[in-house]
Amino acid sequence: MNDPRFSLNSSPKHFNKGLLVGLFMRERIIEVGLAIAAGIPVLISLAILGVFLYEATFFFQEISLWQFLTDTQWTPLFASQKFGIFVLTSATFSIAAIATLVAVPIGLLAAIYLAEYAPRQVRRILKPALETLSGIPTIVYGYFAVLLVTPLLQQFIPNLGGFNALSAGLVTGILITPIVSSISEDAIENVPMELREGGYSLGFTKRENILRVILPIAFPGIVAAITLAISRALGETMIASIAAGQNPNLTLNPLVPVESITAFIIQVSLGDVPANSFLFHTLFTVGFVLFLLTFSLNWLGHWLVHRHERMMKGLSIPSVEVESDSSIALNSAIASLNFPLDTHLSFEKALTRRQRYDRLFLSLALCATLVGAIVLVILLTSLLLRGIPVLDGNFLTSFASRNAEDAGIYAALAGTLWLLVLTAAIAFPMGVGAAIYLEEYLPRNTLNHILEIHLANLAAVPSIIYGLLGLALFARVLQPITGGRSLLSAALVLSSIVLPLVIITTRGALRSVPQSQRQAAFGVGMTQWQAIHNVILPSAFPRIITGMLLALSRAIGETAPLIAVGAVAYISFVPEFSLGDLQSNFTTLTTQIFYWISRPQKEFHNLAAATILVLGAIVFTINIVAVLLRDFYRKKRRISE
Repeated sequence: MNDPRFSLNSSPKHFNKGLLVGLFMRERIIEVGLAIAAGIPVLISLAILGVFLYEATFFFQEISLWQFLTDTQWTPLFASQKFGIFVLTSATFSIAAIATLVAVPIGLLAAIYLAEYAPRQVRRILKPALETLSGIPTIVYGYFAVLLVTPLLQQFIPNLGGFNALSAGLVTGILITPIVSSISEDAIENVPMELREGGYSLGFTKRENILRVILPIAFPGIVAAITLAISRALGETMIASIAAGQNPNLTLNPLVPVESITAFIIQVSLGDVPANSFLFHTLFTVGFVLFLLTFSLNWLGHWLVHRHERMMKGLSIPSVEVESDSSIALNSAIASLNFPLDTHLSFEKALTRRQRYDRLFLSLALCATLVGAIVLVILLTSLLLRGIPVLDGNFLTSFASRNAEDAGIYAALAGTLWLLVLTAAIAFPMGVGAAIYLEEYLPRNTLNHILEIHLANLAAVPSIIYGLLGLALFARVLQPITGGRSLLSAALVLSSIVLPLVIITTRGALRSVPQSQRQAAFGVGMTQWQAIHNVILPSAFPRIITGMLLALSRAIGETAPLIAVGAVAYISFVPEFSLGDLQSNFTTLTTQIFYWISRPQKEFHNLAAATILVLGAIVFTINIVAVLLRDFYRKKRRISE
């Protein structure tokens, strides 16, 4: 122990104080950078509130709040201007009500079947088919509504107009059905097994156990699912603007054309609205109303979900005493079965009737679950019949044209691919950085929980709101950088839309890394960032990249925000990698579909169908790549272990 290298009064020769200080400074700089990334979603929310409040202030300087709330006409584009917001909100709620009436029974029955009846192999097929409905771009649903659903309904309802709230509501209901199904299924599966077994022990059949035990306990979660679905229906843009029409009527008749809040925003966005004009202020005031409606419902829905989860975790299963209390409970449960007990024959009849009802209930639940597959088959068949004859090499390599025979999607395809690359380059580093800070640095306190709910709500904000934000912020304030209504502005808008999704999926990936790996990294002397960089991120990378690709598949299907920020119908060039081209006009596959569906000629509808097939192929490829990458990294990780 006399070796001077181990003297307590001298530092080891290899110890470098400057290196330690540099390491500490690097850790602090990285942490600050990650904190800045985590603050971007908060800045986006503040920007939405600030921009919309600012523009709404100018509107209410001209129009009183009383007139805005009580006028029975909405004619801001006419010489005699009227500003009764109730005209737009009545149409919005009418479409949402029809959608809810469609989605709630179908989604709830599908959730029951998937959670309680479906064998594992059947569930693996039907559940993805149903959830695929939520991943289809809404512009495709607009095509489905106006070219398939409305003509079908007109055969049974002769006075149904070509544009109507009924078709828009029915198709929106199909869109939101997976929301009701998925969240309700989670709520049903969270019901403790002891309660299910208790119901069976009292003599309930499976249907009776579901209706009298499981659903009442899962009811808060089901209400949350319905609330979130209604919020999604209120914010739906493309279906309402294409199928419901753009005629502001104060009516509850679903058979006539109406104009929703989102349809009005699209209608005005198609024109070149002068900045700081009164119509420009009106546009943001209407958008602010939509933002308040959907954001409030999102908060309520997520609060109900978390409340139900806490209730399920803290639910205690009471034990029944073997004395008089047990007989009282048993007698009341048997009495609730509603069948006579006087004779053996009457019991047999009652049991047969109850079993018949069980089979009928199972059939209804199975049919509801098959809705996803049926809609997909009908939609795909229609697209193939219309689009395949048009889809050829000339279609892929030609620019858009006013002549249907010469029209192609070359510029739209290039614009879509450019937006994917730019969105990934912007959203991926910011989203991953924000998720790392929120998950690895920020303590798990009330602030972290609030930010988590805030991200979930931000992800559910209607995309048209982001489009208006991009119009005011990226296309106007940052015009010297973005070039105004340009490809770069569109990429910033899409990045804002997918950023919350990237953060949420990345946080889930980081949470999946076992805590023991973190402890092992710290045990060998790694700093926090070294542990994140060398241990945690490599383990979570498969799920991170999968989440990013799925977020991009959502971005590629956006239409409304791109129209709001200035997507045009026709361009005759392909942007190159230069600032000048990124600041130029653009078009995408989804906006090209919208403009072609809006044309009355059948030839343009066939072009839209072919474009949808190309769009679907890109989305399908992205999803396949995501799955393959996830499986590849999982196998690689297993081999290394």
